[in-house]
Amino acid sequence: MSDLGKALSIIIVNYNVSPFLKLCLYSVCRAVENISAEVFVVDNASGDDSVQMVKKTFPDVIVFANKQNKGFSAANNQAIVSSSGDIILLLNPDTIVAEDTFIKLIDFYKNNKETAGVGVKMIDGSGNYLPESKRGLPSSRDFIFRFSGLMKLFPRSRFISRYFMGNIPNDKTAEVPVMAGAFLSFPRAIIEKVGLLDEQFFMYGEDIDLSYRLSAEGKNYYYPEIKIIHFKGESTVKDEHYIDRFYGAMLIFTKKHFFPEYLWLQKKFMTLSINGVKGLLKKLLLLKRSTDDRAGEEIDSVAYYIGSGDWYGDLKNMKGVGEVKAVSSFGEISRNGVKPGVKRNIFIDIKDVSMKEMIAFMESNPGLYRYSFLSPFRDFYLYSSDSRTSGKVVYLK
Repeated sequence: MSDLGKALSIIIVNYNVSPFLKLCLYSVCRAVENISAEVFVVDNASGDDSVQMVKKTFPDVIVFANKQNKGFSAANNQAIVSSSGDIILLLNPDTIVAEDTFIKLIDFYKNNKETAGVGVKMIDGSGNYLPESKRGLPSSRDFIFRFSGLMKLFPRSRFISRYFMGNIPNDKTAEVPVMAGAFLSFPRAIIEKVGLLDEQFFMYGEDIDLSYRLSAEGKNYYYPEIKIIHFKGESTVKDEHYIDRFYGAMLIFTKKHFFPEYLWLQKKFMTLSINGVKGLLKKLLLLKRSTDDRAGEEIDSVAYYIGSGDWYGDLKNMKGVGEVKAVSSFGEISRNGVKPGVKRNIFIDIKDVSMKEMIAFMESNPGLYRYSFLSPFRDFYLYSSDSRTSGKVVYLK
């Protein structure tokens, strides 16, 4: 650690995702080994063993154990006011970062003095790019394009895919209006000017609001040289409750920033418009469910194991795993003999592999494998093959 003070404060708000938090913190602790950093976990009254797990397994992490769920904004603020880093990073618990993630982040701020906020390139648990890595300011039109499926048909359209900044290549550093709350960083000096997260936003919308306020003091960037895994399904399930919460947040944001109190007629029209879109999207969601044919994954009978070998014997004896081949690097993994549409399981011992190489391999092979992440503490493995639904945790003890 440096004697010059903290360079970075990392804040993770957790709610009932202990296994994912465990992998996240393991990757974070590896990534802060050579920098001056502090790590906070704010637990919003989880019913699982999250608090006990963090205190036992990661004693250097600062833990706030709330007795009630304060919401995402309030929980982040709780740690921000106690932090001391020059740069503050809000990080989701269902993420995995590479070893050089924070070094790259700090260097970006050093080399781009006008920077207010930085977001990064995110992939899901199958290696698929997550379009919310870069976003525009929301509008009712954009949400209709998004939930109707038009964005998927025209992913690079400046007009139709404006919400996900589809006209900007996924691998290009660019100035963007909004950064995702799963990885949202900003300098302490700027947050002291614009104020903390707005606690009107219990969940959803707080990242849009903060990004908008940060942009008044500098530039917000999408920086794809930093790549992380965001399982996403653990924190965002697209259902009717999600639509209610999300559009409630959009209503707060629009009233706050675009319509002063005296413009009552415009505000009334805007409220009716957002509520109308919300109702339409609920109908589209039901229609989508009725035509959704996600039946489950077909997994090949042969699996790969990559790691030091500690798990190899146990995996071979696990029921339902099939034949397991041990390899020493991601370069030895192939799909030879695997039918199209069938995935081959890869068991990754994250204690023994490079997170950076793992993320690069996943990004290069999106949707082709099921990536099963073996806990470095030998107590479970997990996988998340669909960013729309929760992942699967298999306990081994």
